Amino acid sequence: MLSVLFACLGYSVLNISQAVQKIGLARAKEKRIQGIAVWIAATVGTLASSFLMFAAVALGNASLVGAMAATGLAALAVFSHFVMKERVGVKEIAAVAVIILAAALIGLFSTDNPVFRVRLDLLVFMLSVVIVVSASCWLIFGKKGVAAGVVIGAISGSLGGFVPLFQKVATSDFGKSLSIFSLRSEAANGAWGQILSMFSNPFTVVWILLSLVSMLVLQFAYKKADAIRIIPFFTASCIVIPVVGGVMCLEERLHPLQWVGVAMILGGLILLTGKRRKPRMNADES
Repeated sequence: MLSVLFACLGYSVLNISQAVQKIGLARAKEKRIQGIAVWIAATVGTLASSFLMFAAVALGNASLVGAMAATGLAALAVFSHFVMKERVGVKEIAAVAVIILAAALIGLFSTDNPVFRVRLDLLVFMLSVVIVVSASCWLIFGKKGVAAGVVIGAISGSLGGFVPLFQKVATSDFGKSLSIFSLRSEAANGAWGQILSMFSNPFTVVWILLSLVSMLVLQFAYKKADAIRIIPFFTASCIVIPVVGGVMCLEERLHPLQWVGVAMILGGLILLTGKRRKPRMNADES
């Protein structure tokens, strides 16, 4: 359950920081220094979220941590209502409730299943395929306005979706065995030694680089479309990649009711990001 809580907090910080980044970029057009300061503060938030998710992955499965991505979008809806004073309707409230219930259901049946085997070859192949497909989509849709923003946002989410997978590899016995502070060395004894072995292996470098590249790619998406259009596709990619990758590449197992929770989260995501009905115009307004 602690893993789920860290994941919810991490994705909440991530999505809210992403929205604030967009605000900072917009404000920089009028007040450059103030806008840049807001963007930098939000960027620090996105980087901090990666370490919160690292803690979540260290305590639980990468697939379950990835499934929690939609909770960040729910937190963003609450943030938008109370801080940005945006209207939140019954549909949005229902979606947030479904996502929270799904997160609780997943957490209730969560266990710290050790990684049985790291299929590193399959994980690298999966990442390579995503990179090639992403590059192709960027070339095709890169100049198509809002569509480009949505596609680039999904690409950013796909790259970000690999972060919890490589984080899990970094925290596994396989990852720690390749650390500068090997599990067999005296420096690896105790809690601090375990932490050092998690942060000083090559897979940690990979997930940090993926976090930075994902954030950089997202900035290109912001130039094409509004954050409210981009972040849902970013979030959907963040869910699909680690859930599929966790099961295929790390041999993680989910309880049947946890699969129900994942389905509920995807349903809540669709409900939260669906088109709102435009209010009907009165006769005297037409």
